[in-house]
Amino acid sequence: MVGKFYKSFRENIKQYALEVPYVTLVLAYFLIVWIPTHLSEWQMVWVFVVAFLPFVLPVMCAVLAVQMWFEYVRQKQYWKTEHVVLEIKLSEEITQSPYAAELLLRTLYDTGEVDTPAHEWVGNTSPWFSCEIVSTEGVVRFYMWTRAKFKERIKAQVYAHYPTLQVVEVPDYTLKVPWNPDEYDMWGIEQALQKPDPYPISTYVGQGLDKPDMKEEFKHDPLVSLLEFFGTMGPGEHAWSQIILRGHTKCVYSEDEYHEHLRLDDWAEKIVDSLGAKFLDKEGLPNYSRMPEGSKEAVKAIQNKLNKQIFDVGIRSMYIAKKANFNRTRFSGFPTAFRSFEHGSKGIGLNGLKPIFSIGPFNVRWHDFMGIRRALLKKRFYNGYVTRQYFYTPHKGFHLALNSEEIATLYHFPGKVAHTPT
Repeated sequence: MVGKFYKSFRENIKQYALEVPYVTLVLAYFLIVWIPTHLSEWQMVWVFVVAFLPFVLPVMCAVLAVQMWFEYVRQKQYWKTEHVVLEIKLSEEITQSPYAAELLLRTLYDTGEVDTPAHEWVGNTSPWFSCEIVSTEGVVRFYMWTRAKFKERIKAQVYAHYPTLQVVEVPDYTLKVPWNPDEYDMWGIEQALQKPDPYPISTYVGQGLDKPDMKEEFKHDPLVSLLEFFGTMGPGEHAWSQIILRGHTKCVYSEDEYHEHLRLDDWAEKIVDSLGAKFLDKEGLPNYSRMPEGSKEAVKAIQNKLNKQIFDVGIRSMYIAKKANFNRTRFSGFPTAFRSFEHGSKGIGLNGLKPIFSIGPFNVRWHDFMGIRRALLKKRFYNGYVTRQYFYTPHKGFHLALNSEEIATLYHFPGKVAHTPT
């Protein structure tokens, strides 16, 4: 029985193989001779689209199916994983410099759980963490969000570097302010870099905060600008800021000649080579001694940035308040506060942060018909903040590449220099 079936199948294949050349000739005639002489240009375009659709459509569907599968298993794994919020209660006196926070952040560099492609197919992702500064009606608090299994690790490291602080697991503060467009209004921004990622922002080391013998009255902590702004919140107002980080993968703003994203060290090498190419010697080799002092400092700063752990970082900040208390003058507070971490305005110097306005503004009315687009963006921004997702869909953003020193400048536990009325 099997032999008869195989013989019949083989004969059919032979018959089809003999007919293929004739079918090919007929198709070639229509594509080369008949179509160009009987159809217009636009009709020809549609004919070719329809002709190749059976070949292209399955590939497109397969790619879409793979992307949807990854999104599904990642979200499933995310909601299965237990997460906790830890409040870091500050003491009256903190004598440690931001270097203590840098040592704490180094322990968060974790690239595990995705050892093979098979792990990605079941939804495993590299762990990420969220360092948060929150103002609830003017009362400023520090939080850290993490997977529950890393809770004890973070507690141990906080106590190791800040013995006078207290770490307490608390309910998620965002649940106290649920998104209800009828009762609340909100506004938010994300942060990007003014220059390519290899250029560092202004850090606590450059501002002298790493010196243990510096007295509090002589310190100028860049974090104070953000804390003071948060301390001005009034009744019914909330200001939230989060720094989401994971071990470095690739820089999303970089591309090589093959349109592939680069790791930070590869991108830094390209930038240094481009700077050196402007000052060549007689043999055509870069002569860095001929560089002006500004370029030399840039090369040194880029190389120093690579000497510490590199993280993928997403920065979100949100202002949410009851409609009766909503104050639009707060909008400028976030961009202004983050200017403390830049070397110079608008890219002057090495690097700095700049705002990405994720919820408008819409300068033309038809860009946001009846406010529908703005409402959707607000809901999406709120959900992204509450779930602390940044590196994967549906809340994927364009992350930055910062090292532990830069992140410690953005998030550390300040001393008396940052005391606010709250």
